[in-house]
Amino acid sequence: MNTQSLLAAALAASMAMPALARGLPGYPLVPGEAIIRTNSAKALPAVLATLSKQFSGVGVIDQIDGRPIYLISYALNETQTYHDVKLALDGFVLNGSLAWQEMNYVGQTGEGHTDSLWLSGIGANSTGYLDQYAVPLLGVHEAFARSRGAGVVVSVIDTGIDGTHRAFNGMVSSMGASFVPGSPGFNDIRQYADTDGDGQFDEQYGHGTFVAGLVHLVAPEARILPVRALDSNGRGNNFRIAQAVAWSIDRGAHVINMSLGEVYGSLALADMVQEASLGGSIVIGAAGNRNAENPREFPACSSFAIGVSATDWADTKAPFTNYERLLDVAAPGDSEIINGVPNMARSIISIVPGNNYAIWEGTSFSTAFTSGCAALVRAQHPQWPDARTASSSIRTRVKTTLEQTGAPINPTDPFFDGMLGVSRISAVGAVAVGPVAPAAADINFDGVISAADIALLLNSWGPAPTFVRSDLNADGVVNAQDVAILLSNW
Repeated sequence: MNTQSLLAAALAASMAMPALARGLPGYPLVPGEAIIRTNSAKALPAVLATLSKQFSGVGVIDQIDGRPIYLISYALNETQTYHDVKLALDGFVLNGSLAWQEMNYVGQTGEGHTDSLWLSGIGANSTGYLDQYAVPLLGVHEAFARSRGAGVVVSVIDTGIDGTHRAFNGMVSSMGASFVPGSPGFNDIRQYADTDGDGQFDEQYGHGTFVAGLVHLVAPEARILPVRALDSNGRGNNFRIAQAVAWSIDRGAHVINMSLGEVYGSLALADMVQEASLGGSIVIGAAGNRNAENPREFPACSSFAIGVSATDWADTKAPFTNYERLLDVAAPGDSEIINGVPNMARSIISIVPGNNYAIWEGTSFSTAFTSGCAALVRAQHPQWPDARTASSSIRTRVKTTLEQTGAPINPTDPFFDGMLGVSRISAVGAVAVGPVAPAAADINFDGVISAADIALLLNSWGPAPTFVRSDLNADGVVNAQDVAILLSNW
């Protein structure tokens, strides 16, 4: 058993303890940073100039590409507080210079909030990954007769992804992005730092790979975009997470997996989630792991996202999952771990860096299963948006399908009735109400891969920064590699 496994075993009792008994974790302010959205191009210089008369260190740190949303800096003297900054910025909102303003706060994985770690070296392997309890529970293999997620791009906003893991079979795109300052790569890497001050180093290393592995398990022909917005402690901030959503939108992601949350209700994140939904992307968020109703986690509780709670092998509430009437569906996320020893038949198993496998639990992983199911459904409708389904309706269509085709959640406690979502998702149920999804290389959706598809591919030749179906490996360019993939599926 490796060092992280030993630490996880020692913390197993803490993992099972209700979060409320340990006290809610803090959601700290990022010192010296605020986020603003301007109403006009000329407003920014005026806002900065006026703000500089009251505070030192005022300037633009970064901008969300193509949107008038800025991360700005400020410094306080010994008599000032961030409330003074908010008050000054509120004045610009009142005079119409700004659409809104907010301080920048931390966002984090649900597992990072509660110090939940993965366990490896205890029998988790590829067989356990492929045959874990969630697979038959969701009817994954049966669903493959109608959809495998082909032609769909799933953005996983997380700690990064080890795309070299053999289990991915090359389905992780080489086009990714990092929004972690000082860390340009989008791989799932250790940073050897305790950025959240909990005395542990890199405790969420592997989280993004684990999440992506579950998406791939359910939708093995969907392409996965690695988007790193969280460090190896599972921590990021609202601006960087909103940036990651914007990048995913601009790349044409059909599904955006957000196995993370923040409780501030960030306006920057809310704007990006709304933009994603209205543009046809399906944002899926984790309910959180504190066994509590409040504070609400976002984007899970956004009306423009699909919020996911966690259930177990018997479709009952996982002991750690948050609950809230704004949540939409539930999915498997619980693992049975007794005295540090997991029951392999009742565990969530996925992949971690270094071609390894591990066991974990949390709503992050319920979210990943749901993203996989959403990808299966989305693949059945490659023509969307069309005359019958507008871009702004796609999320609702998929959400309704997942809700109405799922299994009942076991009502072990009437208190939670209606607070875990409408149903527990079913992959086989969701795809049963749609057509058979075309193969990825069937670019014109006519049921056969032929010269017509090659013609369409050649017509799209060159850079494709926003995903097009001809970009069969989702690497941002249509080229000879895509021709080779098409011909191999002839």
